Amino acid sequence: MNKVRMMLVLVLGLSAGVVMAQRADTTKSRHGHHMRSAHGIPNLTEDQKKKIADIKTPIAKEVQQLTNQLDEKRAHLKTLQSADKPDQAAVNATIDDMSKLQAQMMKKRAAERTAIRALLTDEQKLAYDQRGGRGGRKGSRGGHHGRHE
Repeated sequence: MNKVRMMLVLVLGLSAGVVMAQRADTTKSRHGHHMRSAHGIPNLTEDQKKKIADIKTPIAKEVQQLTNQLDEKRAHLKTLQSADKPDQAAVNATIDDMSKLQAQMMKKRAAERTAIRALLTDEQKLAYDQRGGRGGRKGSRGGHHGRHE
């Protein structure tokens, strides 16, 4: 029985170590405390942080408007498709509109990514690229990926 307890303690200890290692997405501040790096990019200068914010803010506003329009199109598509006799031409036109909105969003995000990368050192670019250009955000951006309606 003691062997089982020892194994359980060992497994729990190793599991905790793995979890802590996975959360090692941190950098040390000058005081030695762990803190998340800004935008998920290590060693950003104050100037870089300001320039990144200046890039992100207007694009985020534009993308939010496109997201809102896309959500409206999704609702309209659902309405069209749930009709007794769906108008296939209207369904197709709405899908085309949705595709255009998604393309605009992707282009804006690509432009944002290119502009941010231009501000970074090679080390910072590597960290940024490893996160897929998401910065500190985790998960999907649009919130609708993988969702089936």
